[in-house]
Amino acid sequence: MSAKKLGPYSRKIQRITNCPSEDAPKIEQIMRDDVLHTVALDWLSSVDFHKAAVEAEKILDANRADYEEYFTATRVIFDELKALRATNS
Repeated sequence: MSAKKLGPYSRKIQRITNCPSEDAPKIEQIMRDDVLHTVALDWLSSVDFHKAAVEAEKILDANRADYEEYFTATRVIFDELKALRATNS
């Protein structure tokens, strides 16, 4: 993930899990895709958000190699599309 400033959910995840800042957005994405199966997180209570963050962190840790490969490949595709869009402008 990039070194950009963390969003509010990632900051909250980092406070809950004490994870490195690079992992917080990954945990957030895993919460959305693999734990809760929803795009929105604003409907969660504090307790449910905490549980989902902890569960997502465990999933990331247990499957780190696969997730790192996925996030790296996703970034490569994004950068390629961004470059293509820039050349077509």
